[in-house]
Amino acid sequence: MVKKSKLSSVVFEADSSGRLTDRKRCAIVQAAVQEFQTRGFYAASMNGIADAASVSKRTLYNHFDSKESLFDAIIDELTLRSQRLPTTEFDPTRDLAEQLRELAEAEVGFITSDDVQALARACMSRVLVEPEVGKQVDHRRFAIRIESFLEQAQASGCLTEMDIEFAAMQFLGLLRTFAFWPMILHGEAPPTRKKREQIVSSSVELFLSQYSAI
Repeated sequence: MVKKSKLSSVVFEADSSGRLTDRKRCAIVQAAVQEFQTRGFYAASMNGIADAASVSKRTLYNHFDSKESLFDAIIDELTLRSQRLPTTEFDPTRDLAEQLRELAEAEVGFITSDDVQALARACMSRVLVEPEVGKQVDHRRFAIRIESFLEQAQASGCLTEMDIEFAAMQFLGLLRTFAFWPMILHGEAPPTRKKREQIVSSSVELFLSQYSAI
């Protein structure tokens, strides 16, 4: 029996002005996330999204002219949330493994959060059917903070010469394999604290076994 993934809701916040147009836009994107998760991108309709957001079709089309533009807005929201993660500057006076664990813990917290899981499922409802769309998404934007840290650590002599972009994706890939994809593909619950610690520690250990220059 195939285990169904638990659908997550996502909370959007309008800007500090609290304008009605911003609130309606947030409601529309939130409704699109839910509809894409529930029905899939291709089965979801603009009419259904308008109903779910409690807005008129005119209001919906004033903000978004198609499901494709809503998909783009969801990708932008994922990017924005990723960019809000704290930037970690490499500190040569501190243990490298400890700093990598902090980066990893923040990343695991991010990718297992309800909001990110909901946004990711909504996006995947399209890209799994239309892989070309996935190729057009700049996945590197989600690794910028990791790349920046690795560049600094490498410049200090703590890491070997390496392809920074590739290494950053390796690091994230280790974390996502055990923390993100089981939730997305198998409907598993978020990892327990003990499991998170295991994921973080083993990922950092494996990464340093390959790239540590110390």
